[in-house]
Amino acid sequence: MAPRARKHKGLEPNLYQSERKNTTYYRYKHPITGAWHGMGDNKAKANAAARILNAKLLTGGAGLVERVLGIADKTISHLVERFRAERLPELGLAAGTQRNTEYRLNRIEQDLGNRIISTVTTQDCAEWLDNNFERNPYVKHRGTLIDLFRFGVTKGYLQNNPADPTYAQKQDKKARQRMTLEQYKALHAAAPSWLKIAMEIALITLQGRYEVCHMRYDAIRDGALHVVREKTKKNDWARLRIMMTPELEEVVRRSRDDGIVSPYIVHWRPSRIKPSKDTDHWSQFSPNKFGAEFRKVRDTLSVFTRMQKEERPTFHEIRSLGAWLYEQNGYQTDYVQQLMAHGDQAMTKYYQQGHSEKWVQVEAGLCINELIS
Repeated sequence: MAPRARKHKGLEPNLYQSERKNTTYYRYKHPITGAWHGMGDNKAKANAAARILNAKLLTGGAGLVERVLGIADKTISHLVERFRAERLPELGLAAGTQRNTEYRLNRIEQDLGNRIISTVTTQDCAEWLDNNFERNPYVKHRGTLIDLFRFGVTKGYLQNNPADPTYAQKQDKKARQRMTLEQYKALHAAAPSWLKIAMEIALITLQGRYEVCHMRYDAIRDGALHVVREKTKKNDWARLRIMMTPELEEVVRRSRDDGIVSPYIVHWRPSRIKPSKDTDHWSQFSPNKFGAEFRKVRDTLSVFTRMQKEERPTFHEIRSLGAWLYEQNGYQTDYVQQLMAHGDQAMTKYYQQGHSEKWVQVEAGLCINELIS
């Protein structure tokens, strides 16, 4: 027996038409929920929309393909697990970037982990991002989501990346202010001895919080302090031999003479000594603990408390202040670039900006007497 002819020929499956006030309107019937959705009065547009909807919603054929390929039951948790094992090690991320990426992968797994990979749509990604994040967290989680599904495409779990078309918000303009020399002096005067040592080392060597916390006495050999810049350690220029000047030697001497036996140049005696997975000696600072203790001291000073919290300079801004001071004292950009372990001068110049207004010296030599007489 032949199948019954469609009442409305020329329409895609699940698309129907009706007449109202001498105008033909089109409606789409959701094949799963049975809900009706208006499609307007343009037949071509309604048919085009119905074709897209049918391709997404009528998944019987796709399910057969996925079962043959062995991916029909694979969840996002499975994809995250493979991404961690196979893709993350290839990226060569710095320790801090690695932790942040792991945090975002954990959040994706927590919220979306039970979803079947092949069923995730752009709308799912957009709703998850819009409902949970804004500004910089939105940007960062979207980036990780795109990377995860791009990896999924390369492994055959998806034909297209559903996160890629989502709205790309701009990152916030940095609110944190540069640290001035006057602020540095005020903070240095109020700082405990360990922080004085750290601040002076950072200003002289232009190293960041991670490097300062990991500097060891045994890294001083052959008249130089050996430092590997964590953020760029995969590059040749990240391995530094910083020659020991008399000023730097004096800072290290004061560090040794504080009565605490430690392998680390910047160290302290905490009120409670307990093991930590982030350090290998009780006197060492982890970068996070160092940052918290730095903020405690900073936020007691009126020069900072009159600023909004998000505007207050962090320890990292000492690196920028030092780069600017080197420039003010006549050191060339390439000298500072090497000390900061930057791959190009543009980044070094960025660190040197924002401390003062720069004036470009020019000459206005046009002689106008004959022109206007």
